[in-house]
Amino acid sequence: MPGDATLLRYEIAVPKESVCYMSWTVDAYDGLGILRTDDPEKGLISILFPSCRRKETERLLSAFESEGIALKRLGVYDEEMKPGSPDDGGSIYGI
Repeated sequence: MPGDATLLRYEIAVPKESVCYMSWTVDAYDGLGILRTDDPEKGLISILFPSCRRKETERLLSAFESEGIALKRLGVYDEEMKPGSPDDGGSIYGI
């Protein structure tokens, strides 16, 4: 990742029938990140992306919402944070 970028993980709940479409769309954005399915039955996904692509990731999520996909943003986490650190397990962006 360029410069001081860190790996972030956006946890999101979506309708389970939207997971495949969203995964293909994220994959089509060269270098944006990857979508991981955490719980297919509950529609829980994570998008892992470099912090330098945060604005683009937010725009893509807004585009999904404008298409009628009901998203519930659960939190943004720093994947490079060491386990046991003061912020371990909590959203770093207060979502």
